Amino acid sequence: MFEPVYSFTIPSLHDDTALDCRIYHPTTLYDSINGSDDTRGTLRGGVIGHPYAPLGGSFEDGVVLSVAQCLVKQGFIVGTFNFR
Repeated sequence: MFEPVYSFTIPSLHDDTALDCRIYHPTTLYDSINGSDDTRGTLRGGVIGHPYAPLGGSFEDGVVLSVAQCLVKQGFIVGTFNFR
């Protein structure tokens, strides 16, 4: 199962609705950040939005998770969130 590394919420400034968010990153991320100048890579990231929520879309959608997993395998840090 493809699991997020970190889950958190962002509170709304206008009402009590919180935005649920998840972060995924490759296990080699720490090596990329802390490696020597020869091994240090460029960090890349992406944010993936899900299909239309009233029709069942969420950040647990299979397509969202597949795209996120594909990007993580390529070394990206990926953020997903649930639209309100």
